[in-house]
Amino acid sequence: MIVLLDIGNTRAKYCLIKNKQRSEVVAVLNEQLNAKYFTEYFNGAEKVLVASVASEKYTDSINAWCHNTLVPYQRVRSEHSRYGVKSAYQDASMLGVDRWLALLGSAKLYPAKNILIIDSGTATTFDLLSADGQHQGGWILAGIDLLVNSILVNTTQVEAEEHAQESIAFGTNTSENVHHAAWAATVGAINMAIIESDQQGGKVDQIILTGGNGPKLSTLITNQHIVIENLVFSGLQTYLDN
Repeated sequence: MIVLLDIGNTRAKYCLIKNKQRSEVVAVLNEQLNAKYFTEYFNGAEKVLVASVASEKYTDSINAWCHNTLVPYQRVRSEHSRYGVKSAYQDASMLGVDRWLALLGSAKLYPAKNILIIDSGTATTFDLLSADGQHQGGWILAGIDLLVNSILVNTTQVEAEEHAQESIAFGTNTSENVHHAAWAATVGAINMAIIESDQQGGKVDQIILTGGNGPKLSTLITNQHIVIENLVFSGLQTYLDN
């Protein structure tokens, strides 16, 4: 059994690989990541592979547990190049490891394709990967919730419900106006990213939506695309397959 662990800012997700098959993804709060949890759920692991954007205390905790239980531990970080994929960043370490893994996973799933990757979570990130494996760069946009909250926090006369159905229709009340505008802004950015990708890197062969808002965005965009909810684990698994 091999553990793939992705530690985000507030919660972590992991899956187990047995007989080369990935299990369902499990999500836990970062605060749950301690030796007791690892012993209960990761007992018998042959290796632990970790990606993290969170505080070092969480990676230190799993590293210590692996050391004490003699389980091989590997921390994955963004790199200049790996497995035929090359980062566009001059300082490759500054590219978020989640974006780096999304590039690796996309290249593995769709080799020799021009791919536009849209990861919509706390932020919505855009990355263009050309068919030859060269990352062409990308954008970082505030995620849906951040777009909504930026209006509510900075304007005293605007109020909105906490959540609303995804839609780009013109709203008929203030809450709808705020929420629908956030979705419309994101969909508009996706449409512009497709145009820019075609101009910068050649016609896009595959559009991938991932992240927590990926399935919702999927209902709003008309371009052919695929939703891969846990693309980061496809990227992590490349470190085992190669």
